[in-house]
Amino acid sequence: MRNSIIDLERAKLLITVKKIFPDDVVMQTTGSQHQYSRFSAPVYDEQGDNIPGLSFRLETNRTQGYLKHTLGLLLREGSITNPILDLCIYPNMARSHMDRATRTKIYGSHLHLLDCVSQLDLDYNTTTWLDCFLMFASDANIEFGSSKIIGPFEGELL
Repeated sequence: MRNSIIDLERAKLLITVKKIFPDDVVMQTTGSQHQYSRFSAPVYDEQGDNIPGLSFRLETNRTQGYLKHTLGLLLREGSITNPILDLCIYPNMARSHMDRATRTKIYGSHLHLLDCVSQLDLDYNTTTWLDCFLMFASDANIEFGSSKIIGPFEGELL
């Protein structure tokens, strides 16, 4: 397991239950060299009540020659915040992850789901950030209610 999930059964349930986020998603550029674009927020149940400890995080890191996207569903238990679902998008040939338990090297995009990691069959060059966002929304079972979704570094002047 990537991190210590205190209540694995609760984490499994929180992944499968339908969640909503009614507000706009507008990623903000940060970092001393403007290399990050981030957005995070809590998620709600279908009645509009905050689900205690549950949030999502979207992050893109501008690195040499490409962008790395991480879209995660996070569960905070006490002082520890654990990703319970983490969609990681990397170029197909970039070593992106080493599963220490199985001693397996993963290249390209992959999905962490609780204590399992699986490689994804995505073409980094044709998959857009919006494609990744929609995949994350489906995998995390989150319905985004706003039509205003502003992805990483959108609108920047080059």
